[in-house]
Amino acid sequence: MQRVFVWLLLALSLDAQAGEKLRVGVDSWIGNSAAIVARDKGLFTKEDLAVEMFTFSGPTGTLQPLIAGQLDVAFATLHNVALMAGKGQDNLVAIYLLDTSNGADAVVSSREIDSTAQLKGRKVAVTLDSARHMLLLAALAQGNLAAEDIQLVNLSAADAGGALLAGSVDAAVTSEPWIARVKAKGGNVLFTSANAPNLMLNAIIVSKNTLKTKGPELAKLLRGIDAGHKLLASRPAEARPVIAKWLKVKPAEVDAMLAGVRLYGMADNRVLFGNQEQPGPAYGSMARIVAFVTARSLTTRPVEAKTLLAPALVGD
Repeated sequence: MQRVFVWLLLALSLDAQAGEKLRVGVDSWIGNSAAIVARDKGLFTKEDLAVEMFTFSGPTGTLQPLIAGQLDVAFATLHNVALMAGKGQDNLVAIYLLDTSNGADAVVSSREIDSTAQLKGRKVAVTLDSARHMLLLAALAQGNLAAEDIQLVNLSAADAGGALLAGSVDAAVTSEPWIARVKAKGGNVLFTSANAPNLMLNAIIVSKNTLKTKGPELAKLLRGIDAGHKLLASRPAEARPVIAKWLKVKPAEVDAMLAGVRLYGMADNRVLFGNQEQPGPAYGSMARIVAFVTARSLTTRPVEAKTLLAPALVGD
């Protein structure tokens, strides 16, 4: 009942504020920092754009309101977009890449295991069918192993880290602060998202109809976020308190959090998307994600990876 009440309040709030604003759903993830800096530093206003942001606990939460028309824009992972497409919601496209995990997620192990090859026959905790599951498969491949060579234990990232420290599993796929806690207890970091570039990508998602009808507003949104990216890169001391306030952490913690991701600006997006004659690495990443969700039988219909990317506004 409480969840229904919250959704009703959100729907009423969104409908009441529709106007000329772009309604944007974001989750509390460090990779969204450029957009938060842009909002709080008035960079959208400089583009003559009103942006209303709504914060969700995770990237999955932004997509249902987007599909329902309660949001114009959602920040979400490419993994979740592929999942939605595979279940019939093929109206969603990624128009801009915000960031990739670059060490923020990792396969960690007990002290006696110091290579991925040594995971054979071991219990490994991971959130099944998630992007971290993809990371685990990449780590296993490095050790010439397959999923069948280990004992998978389905746990959330936090529970996986806790299970490893408790000794109930031999390894875990998790994120901070669990990576640091495992290291402090003498455990090992076997493989991180930095070893699998652009496997875990976060993007700006819109419906095809919104892209068609609100292209100019979306182009302003992207320019504002790019300006936030540049401000963060050139004046980090100014941007850090903004990010800390949003994430409810200390400013000193922000640098460590940013070290685990790679934020992308407009110039990066041009490289990642490439062009029609020579598509960039984003298409390979999307194809890999689609192959994963298909192989895991998470889809009910075929998905064509390239149709989920729409970089027409990159560079506008």
